[in-house]
Amino acid sequence: MKYLFLSLLLIAFVFYYGKALACTIFNANQDNIVLVGNNEDWNYSTDVEVWFVPSTRESYGRVCFGWNQFLFLQVAQGGVNDQGLFFDWALCPKSNPPKFSFKKKIATFSLPENLLAKCSTVDEAIRWLKQYNFLYIRSHIMLVDKSGASAVIEWVKGKMVVIKKKHNYQVITNFWLSHPELGKFPCRRYDKVTEMMEKRNETSVEYFSSILKTVSQYKRMEDGEETGTIYSNVYDLVNGEVYIYYKRDLENPIKFNLEKELKKGKHSYKLKSLFLKGN
Repeated sequence: MKYLFLSLLLIAFVFYYGKALACTIFNANQDNIVLVGNNEDWNYSTDVEVWFVPSTRESYGRVCFGWNQFLFLQVAQGGVNDQGLFFDWALCPKSNPPKFSFKKKIATFSLPENLLAKCSTVDEAIRWLKQYNFLYIRSHIMLVDKSGASAVIEWVKGKMVVIKKKHNYQVITNFWLSHPELGKFPCRRYDKVTEMMEKRNETSVEYFSSILKTVSQYKRMEDGEETGTIYSNVYDLVNGEVYIYYKRDLENPIKFNLEKELKKGKHSYKLKSLFLKGN
């Protein structure tokens, strides 16, 4: 009973409060280029970590970004695996998730990283997610793979909704794409990213970082707490590279090659320390 209570508490925290500030996620493909960009907006005091987990016989290698929940539980907010599958979340307005089914498993705090460990493509990830009950969820997921396939998964008004990419780009912020009338719409960030996607002449890391800079956020609260874009990423899914930007400095990234980094074994870096000492 104690374990069940803790599990439900964790589920509520991860899926209900997991993205308390606004985030921006988008992707595009052109020729043999598939890029994903994301701004993670949160409290600047958060001790963000990036960790690398090599593949095993049962799981794919992966890199995840996140921080501890309840002081000791490391929860992935986003990441990519060695098969070129990316995921990230963004908070949406309150809505009713699908009804509980005893035929399905219960999604817990480990689900985001498990998705990267077990799935290699967008379609495979969609099938995998259908096995789970999501309790209290207020976030939608963007999935992208190195083929250029992309989909947004939403749990809204009692249904799991799959929205596949119609153009050569896809964007999410903090409203339900399938039900924008529920709130947070219209969204200035969504409109700006869409505008820049439509008028782009290139699909490059530099152009993606310029979009991230344009829609990055910052605010100092009355108590002095700084909030906003704590880190940004551009993922090159074809070449297995991740560009990391810290606290809205979109000119000076640190780049990781996933294949090379995974050969070092399981390890992690504190993002704050990584940028202080360079790489």
